[in-house]
Amino acid sequence: MFFHLNKNPKLSPVLILRIGLGLTLLYASLHMFFDPVSWVGFIPQWVRQIIDPRTFLYIHSAFEFILSVLLLRGIFLPAVSFIVFLDFTSILLFYGVDDITFRDFGLAMAALALFTSSINSKKE
Repeated sequence: MFFHLNKNPKLSPVLILRIGLGLTLLYASLHMFFDPVSWVGFIPQWVRQIIDPRTFLYIHSAFEFILSVLLLRGIFLPAVSFIVFLDFTSILLFYGVDDITFRDFGLAMAALALFTSSINSKKE
């Protein structure tokens, strides 16, 4: 029938959030690294005036790759999930609102949920 996440300790909501956010960041980081041309248009103009767009993308892809590995491994979960929340929130703030803003908002909220869950589980 239906299986319940709360009755299967190995498949918890925290694990699902870790996998979902981790794989999202892993895909984005690898795609950004191997096909930076597809991502250049997402870099705000003011960032392009500070740093070369490809250099920025390589740095950002490495940053997101590290975050994805830490999420998937469950290492430093409260800190990493909060940094992921800040990463997605910064995309919303610095890139602006467009047709896919809802996606970044949803990912930011998922990271925030993971952060609050990981903080609450440490208290128990």
